[in-house]
Amino acid sequence: MKLVLLKDVKHLGKVGEEINVKAGYARNYLLPTKSALTPSPENLEVINKMKDELIKKEQELKNTAMSLKEKLTGYSQIHKVKVKEESNELFGSITLQNIVDKMKEDGHPIEKKQVNLPSGSIKELGSYNVNILLHSEVACDVTVVAEKSEEESQ
Repeated sequence: MKLVLLKDVKHLGKVGEEINVKAGYARNYLLPTKSALTPSPENLEVINKMKDELIKKEQELKNTAMSLKEKLTGYSQIHKVKVKEESNELFGSITLQNIVDKMKEDGHPIEKKQVNLPSGSIKELGSYNVNILLHSEVACDVTVVAEKSEEESQ
């Protein structure tokens, strides 16, 4: 199915490019999220008028992501957690939602879908790298540290 992109889509193309994708992907993702339109003469006319505006908007989003990346450089989180007796295993785990909530507390507007925990939820003490996708072309890593809470050592 031929479509024209309205947004930059990772692994597909940039704004204004004509692409060929499977009908299901177009119908279930690209069209409902308004990431693409079918290349009818009316739509092509609209897209050509909007192309400069769309490119400028996409560049602004990328610049915002770059500035947030600079703020997150060197950022780390420390989670005080309870651990099982004589082991490094946590009671429960540190999940994506815990990480996102702490980032919002610290003033970083990150959504859960932007955070990637490569090894899944954190279930042991230690330091972990968490990848954050700020834009389709901008990502950064932050450190999440799981430490034993002080109240437990008594």
